[in-house]
Amino acid sequence: MHRPRILGRTIKLIAPLALLAVAGLFPPAQANKSRKDLCGVSMHTSDLGPEVGNFSVIDAAWRVPEVIAEVEDEDGSGRRAPYVSLGVALCCGDDCSTRLAAGAWASPREPGRDSSASAMFQLSPVFTPVLIPAVHQFELNSSDVLWTRVEIHGPGEAQITFSKFESAISNSTISVDLRVAVKDGGTVLRVVTRGNGAELEFDYAARYRDAERPALCGDSAWWFVSDSFDPGQDTDRPLPLARFSPVLVAGHGLRTRTSTTAEEGDRHDKSFPADLPLSGMARFWDMVRAAPDGQTEVLCNTRGFVDTGMTLLQSPHPWGV
Repeated sequence: MHRPRILGRTIKLIAPLALLAVAGLFPPAQANKSRKDLCGVSMHTSDLGPEVGNFSVIDAAWRVPEVIAEVEDEDGSGRRAPYVSLGVALCCGDDCSTRLAAGAWASPREPGRDSSASAMFQLSPVFTPVLIPAVHQFELNSSDVLWTRVEIHGPGEAQITFSKFESAISNSTISVDLRVAVKDGGTVLRVVTRGNGAELEFDYAARYRDAERPALCGDSAWWFVSDSFDPGQDTDRPLPLARFSPVLVAGHGLRTRTSTTAEEGDRHDKSFPADLPLSGMARFWDMVRAAPDGQTEVLCNTRGFVDTGMTLLQSPHPWGV
């Protein structure tokens, strides 16, 4: 008499747990079906499968380039800003109104010398590009490798992790947590550095812009990215693009210099990026969803990755490792 009741209660208890377990193992593909602000990525170094990719997380490995730069001081300010940056970005909103980007800014130590780099991040529009605080920095020299991970934890929280491999014994890691604070409606940055057994903490609040709470790409969902889509049944459906190329962002004042011998004085200056052998100019991906009927639905257009005064290029050769 009591067994059916116990069994019924047991089934009622197990069923929700089973649903939670399944939901955790297999994120619902239709979770963001109604969202129109879920955009793709601007840069990626990894190969993806032909079907899907999780765009709440980006991993990239960047090698600091050996670039000699000459800064053109057109405005007479005498500034020596970094002129080469490598990075990855998650983008949301119309015209990339909210962007979470991370990477490295590289600049020459002295004219004619190799470049060094510093880790940087940007949460647009709340933060302008920000270098990691000096107490948390590690220097990146030419040919050093910086591992970057950008991860979205939810609509209001994200984490960026920078890593540099120093030796087989030690490994320094910079972890940057970007959180939107409820307190005073501001945006707060928390930096935690872990390496060599030490841990440092740093808190930073946005002081310059009273921006509204940004949506950091929402919850995780499975999508694939294509640079074209099937507009109707009468057209051939293109295959999803399975490879992302690293992208180089360079300022307009950058120059590369090659010379033979000092005696000859033969020098060739190349304008950057005009003289680069590019496989293609900037390509802005559309985020699309595969529908059961074989068609595709455009969820958003990834526009606006080009910053003011910057040029976005698709590199013909991988800069990462």
